[in-house]
Amino acid sequence: SWQPINRRSCATHTAHPSSFRSTERDLLATYCCRRSRKMCGILAVLGCADDTQGKRVRVLELSRRLKHRGPDWSGMHQVGDCYLSHQRLAIIDPASGDQPLYNEDKSIVVTVNGEIYNHEQLRAQLSSHTFRTGSDCEVIAHLYEEHGENFIDMLDGVFSFVLLDTRDNSFIAARDAIGVTPLYIGWGIDGSVWISSEVKGLNDDCEHFEIFPPGHLYSSKQGGFKRWYNPPWFSEVIPSVPYDPLALRKAFEKAVIKRLMTDVPFGVLLSGGLDSSLVAAVTVRHLAGTKAAKRWGTKLHSFCVGLEVWN
Repeated sequence: SWQPINRRSCATHTAHPSSFRSTERDLLATYCCRRSRKMCGILAVLGCADDTQGKRVRVLELSRRLKHRGPDWSGMHQVGDCYLSHQRLAIIDPASGDQPLYNEDKSIVVTVNGEIYNHEQLRAQLSSHTFRTGSDCEVIAHLYEEHGENFIDMLDGVFSFVLLDTRDNSFIAARDAIGVTPLYIGWGIDGSVWISSEVKGLNDDCEHFEIFPPGHLYSSKQGGFKRWYNPPWFSEVIPSVPYDPLALRKAFEKAVIKRLMTDVPFGVLLSGGLDSSLVAAVTVRHLAGTKAAKRWGTKLHSFCVGLEVWN
């Protein structure tokens, strides 16, 4: 049998262990895990019959069940019978990027778990808007102002979010193309819609709940799901494009490089296989040109986890 992972059974290693004290290794291991998890916790309760203080307390209680997903900040926004809460794991703009996030007049409220890799390009397209934070996810509120529900395919990233338009009390929720970020949706007996990063945020209060399908949007105006991710090759059983090793290499390097976007230290968790070794190799090659390297240096810290076997 395997011993559960705990502080004693977890072994962290770097390429140069002698250069770090144990406390530094622990700190870097923590940041490594934080970076690899890419997870905050979101919980939204929309259109519930009860808008009393007791209901707010209940939503806060359920949101705290997701605290392990985001230890850096807890936020809640209530508008009438709608509640949006957030447990934040800070990756971009740790100082001011607390959630929920808003547009200029706070008529649009959004809670997001994810990373938007092309947020700088999107900000440039939204130059007429005023941004309150440096958070990569704030672009979602402003894109909705410009394009309504038809903006999600403009996002390059991994994400799940709930957006509330307080002007007409409508909302949308969406999940990234292949479901990297977890998301569940449920319905209360009073007709309310519940959306959570984990089942534990909604299972006690919903009559029915299910996995939120990847690549889909839920719209309160439409009253159901619709697929937003529709690449031309999606329905092909047999790929029509022949295998090209060079194209695969370029796509792989591009995927790694855009994930080096961070305002906190990070490392690489090595599994012992070829995939994580390739990620580490590409990261080392391109680390020098990142903002992270200017602040913390160009040395990449790598870690692995070992489990002790109990007989």
